[in-house]
Amino acid sequence: MRLFIAITVPNSLRRYCQQMQGQFEGLTKVNDFHLTLQFLGDDTEDPEPIMTALSQIQFKAFEIEMGDILPFGPSNEPRGIWIECAKNKTLNALAAEIQERLKPLGYISDKPFRAHITLGRYKKIPRKLPERIKGIAHRFDVDHFELIQSHLGPTRPAYKTLKSFSA
Repeated sequence: MRLFIAITVPNSLRRYCQQMQGQFEGLTKVNDFHLTLQFLGDDTEDPEPIMTALSQIQFKAFEIEMGDILPFGPSNEPRGIWIECAKNKTLNALAAEIQERLKPLGYISDKPFRAHITLGRYKKIPRKLPERIKGIAHRFDVDHFELIQSHLGPTRPAYKTLKSFSA
């Protein structure tokens, strides 16, 4: 199974994400917007131990503020576009606790946590290189996160929530 842990975005932010996707030429658009807390990979056979570990996490609901829209990857060869998340100690602490709880199960993050929502990816470098766009501050409350299974399809991945973990 291909699994990841994420915070899904509310409908109000979803509409904004869709509007922002239209600002970038040649972008293969994402349909299901989320903020990934940790990618677990493709090799999970039994998600139960993961669910047990995540069930032990206690957190209080908190607010996230989204920021600017910018390309990621090398500036001369961007791989895609994302919306930054403003620095948030509570969000970072949640991501760190998730990583700590999953280490004993062999899930070790291959890169540091950077809070963002991906809008899309480029299959080839766009003719006009994208630039940072000043975002409209969008805030939303987080009262749960999810363990999500991803199925890679011919055009886009399909997602299925396996379990939700509430504050």
